[in-house]
Amino acid sequence: MRLRLVLPATFLITLSILSPVVIAARAPAQNSSGAKPFDLIGWNGGQIVYGVDYYPEAEGPVDKDAGMMQAAGINFVRMAEFAWAKMEPTEGHYDFAWLDGALKVLNAHGIKAVLGTPSASPPAWLMAKYPDIAAMDENGVRYRYGSRRNYCMNNPHFLAAVRGIVTAMAEHYKNHPGVIGWQIDNELGGPDCYDSLCLAAFQKWCRTKYGSLDAVNKAWGTVFWGHTYSAWPQIPLPWNTLYGVHNPSLELDYHRYFSDASRDFLVMQADILRRIAPGKAITHNEMGLFDNIDYSHLNTALDFVAWDNYPMIDFSSHATYENYEGAGLAHDLMRGSRSQQNFMVMEQEGGLPGWNTFWGHQAPPELYRVWAYQAIAHGADGVCYFRWRTSRYGTEQYWQGVLDQDSYPNARYGIVKQMGGELTRLKQILQGTRPVSQVALLVSPDARWAFHIQTLVKGFDYNEQLHRYYGSLRRQGLNVDVVFPQSDLSAYKIVIAPSLFVLTPELAQKLAAFAAGGGTLVLTYRSGVKDEHNVFTDETLPGPLARLAGIAIHDYDPQTSQDQEIVMNGRHYPAKVWFDILTPGTAETLATYDKEYYAGSAAVTRNQLDKGNVYYVGTEPDAPEFYDSLLAGILRGAGITPGPPLPEGVEMATREGDARKVIFLLNYTASNQAVPVGEAYHDALSGAVTAEPVELPPYAVRVLVK
Repeated sequence: MRLRLVLPATFLITLSILSPVVIAARAPAQNSSGAKPFDLIGWNGGQIVYGVDYYPEAEGPVDKDAGMMQAAGINFVRMAEFAWAKMEPTEGHYDFAWLDGALKVLNAHGIKAVLGTPSASPPAWLMAKYPDIAAMDENGVRYRYGSRRNYCMNNPHFLAAVRGIVTAMAEHYKNHPGVIGWQIDNELGGPDCYDSLCLAAFQKWCRTKYGSLDAVNKAWGTVFWGHTYSAWPQIPLPWNTLYGVHNPSLELDYHRYFSDASRDFLVMQADILRRIAPGKAITHNEMGLFDNIDYSHLNTALDFVAWDNYPMIDFSSHATYENYEGAGLAHDLMRGSRSQQNFMVMEQEGGLPGWNTFWGHQAPPELYRVWAYQAIAHGADGVCYFRWRTSRYGTEQYWQGVLDQDSYPNARYGIVKQMGGELTRLKQILQGTRPVSQVALLVSPDARWAFHIQTLVKGFDYNEQLHRYYGSLRRQGLNVDVVFPQSDLSAYKIVIAPSLFVLTPELAQKLAAFAAGGGTLVLTYRSGVKDEHNVFTDETLPGPLARLAGIAIHDYDPQTSQDQEIVMNGRHYPAKVWFDILTPGTAETLATYDKEYYAGSAAVTRNQLDKGNVYYVGTEPDAPEFYDSLLAGILRGAGITPGPPLPEGVEMATREGDARKVIFLLNYTASNQAVPVGEAYHDALSGAVTAEPVELPPYAVRVLVK
């Protein structure tokens, strides 16, 4: 079937101008469709979402593919997120016949679909007709055609074209029973654009937030260097300047603006989809620890969270398959970005990742199953492998799918098929369960952005601190929730809040109430330094947190000593990056520095505050044993019992619901391992009753229930 819909360009441009993508600074959250996330994807109907990302516009034959998918237990595909040129081959002329045909075959094999809106990859004809659609770099040069995500979010021609294709897709598939939802765009988050449209949008955002130039000048401290603004058009973007520096207050607001603009671009499409096709769920595929966007704000506009999990891409030391904690933290952050609601993995690594410019790691085929079960253990109600077949074309020719280009049913396909069979035995056990935790790790988007603007010192990494505390808690067999500044903290006994460099009065008050009410708060170095405008406090550090922590900081040492150590309970631990020299007031000293002129000064403290306790860790100890020791004591004090001792390379995670607990044991190593769980359980995968301790062969998964 071919749908023809032609909308005049002038009408679309007018519509774009009347409805700009940048609505306002921190626009109110849009209401969701009201659908529970997996009602529409089949979870509550008893079917676990298990899928692949599929590209029938470049793959085939579809009937053979669908047969192999069905045989592997696949019941879900994501399609069309890069098929704009196929769906709209010329301006205003829409062709869905090829997609209809693919859906018909897939649906006949019990496979349903989420369709991606294709705005991430504008067609060549659109860029040729409107070259100003391309984003502009900070040197004033527009990006050339040939990649993806190269558009300007404020360009009226682009917005008009996006409205056109999204409207056509929604109208065509609004009643299609085989299409159960939408994915908006693909991996939002860039590029920054520095053209006149984006400059005007940022200035409008500032005007909406502050109301007057006097308020802007006061908040940003523009008296410094005489940069006071007397008209709104004078406010610049943080583009190239002499020495490569800009006002850090302006830059923080730019990060907030860009995050809001990305959300508004998503909301523009979501509004169309909800108006025309209200019965279908809406999501977006996110990127875990990626921080250009405040996901906790973005995700209020979605029905459920989905993200793209590639644990073997060597982007950082935490992303290799030897360190499973990196993927675990990302899962928990994604879950926490929408109030601990269960989520979906829209792209689960299914083979060796590789682009023109980077390569990941190859892994034993069995490990792909372990990674998929890790997602489920951390709250995923659906897992979708990227991709079905390795592409024969373009940039991703070396990015392996489940199948390679020859479609041979290889070892990866065998592993996917094995898991597909297993999930049918887990659907009743897992339905209605979710991860539950008494410990939360607080992530501050403002602090992350502020550290990008002013990187502190060599070696500092905000995410490194998250990993250190998170990894220790996981090694002690505990679930961890990730929360954000606006989150409700009442469910937690312990909140760990690393480096709250930028601190709002509201968050300071919330943390004080949490500790005063009996909670245990853990703070770390460089906290309470700046206000919400990225301006230094004039209070003694740690500023608004000083009374909570019971300390004062009158001096600090930013990594001038590479071999500093701290002493705690008679044991020496190496430390690095930053050394806050703590002067206890009401706090007691738990650890001291061992070297330099401040040897003997407090490095770690504990302050009893009303019913609770506040810890302050003034440096970054470079030893996992330190975090294990410190947190073990904090857990005991909070009345939290850790899990069983875990061998290195083995993870334990739990889901709970309806008076039952499901325990996942995951072995990421090539060695036999054993975990003493303390009692016998039913192994939901094998059907056997476990012996004590539970034996884990290489790359094994155990799903244990009472």
